[in-house]
Amino acid sequence: MPFANRKIGLGVPHWERSAARGTPRGTDMMRFVKAAEEVGADSVWVTDHLLGEPYIDGPSYNTKFSEDWKGYRTGYWECWTLLAAFAAVTERVEIGSLVSNTGFRNPGLLARMADNVDELSKGRVVLGLGAGDYPSEHLFFGYPWERRISRFEEALQIIRPLMRGEEVTFDGEFYRTHEAKLVPKGGRPEGPPILIGMLMGGPRMSRLVAQYADVWNCWLHQVDSRLIRYEEARERIVAACEKHGRDPATLGKNVSVSVCLPGHSVYTEDSPVIGGSIDEIVDNLGAWLEADLDHINAWLEPSTLEGIEGFSRVLEQLR
Repeated sequence: MPFANRKIGLGVPHWERSAARGTPRGTDMMRFVKAAEEVGADSVWVTDHLLGEPYIDGPSYNTKFSEDWKGYRTGYWECWTLLAAFAAVTERVEIGSLVSNTGFRNPGLLARMADNVDELSKGRVVLGLGAGDYPSEHLFFGYPWERRISRFEEALQIIRPLMRGEEVTFDGEFYRTHEAKLVPKGGRPEGPPILIGMLMGGPRMSRLVAQYADVWNCWLHQVDSRLIRYEEARERIVAACEKHGRDPATLGKNVSVSVCLPGHSVYTEDSPVIGGSIDEIVDNLGAWLEADLDHINAWLEPSTLEGIEGFSRVLEQLR
């Protein structure tokens, strides 16, 4: 059951109560990414959130939380400062954002930041981009939530050519640049691959994937980590590529899944995960490795050094 050309990475716990219900500190996250590299993971990933409240965010996902959830919030360590630190303490693994909200930062500045981290990592960045999916944090920090897909599309028209080394003059409804260019150009002359991630993307986001992404990420962590769900989402992306003149074979395909190691589970039947014994996890992931897929990002339970040690047994058997 070989890896072939497929990769397996690990999500890094970087929010409150994410590391076996504890909150990871800076030294914890550095140890985590170094351990991930040591056991043979191909990549490490962080999300881009600031402060979320499920009671506010639930309606966006057709989920209603009871009044007991009102005021319950979760804070996150910031994405790009973490990725810069990961670049400094690792040598081999890819480091990526799943995904960086273009609404949080001016798109020209975000391109400059990503290029810097690509330089620091000697060309190991995957630039994951998205339009944002927590209404609460936009409210808390004063970022606009309305028309975020339109804002995202404009941001892509600035970020992509800048990362490719082009000079960009752009006059949009939300963003403007005049002869902007990334100088000095770091990392790779052509820039890092641009990944666009979606939770429940509709036709418009699917079109943007087809038009602008080098890689698509299907987010199933804490949602429904079954292969059939990925295959359903992949069919929609393939159809969007064909509709908009993109060869689906030229689009890299990632997926983010939940993996619960033996003796650890915090999920319900409504949120299926990859779990069971080590052998059962190996068999499950083996089926994924035979799908039309390039990269699996596993978010572990527990997300600790103990979890990495347990997952290393999975990696050994898959190889």
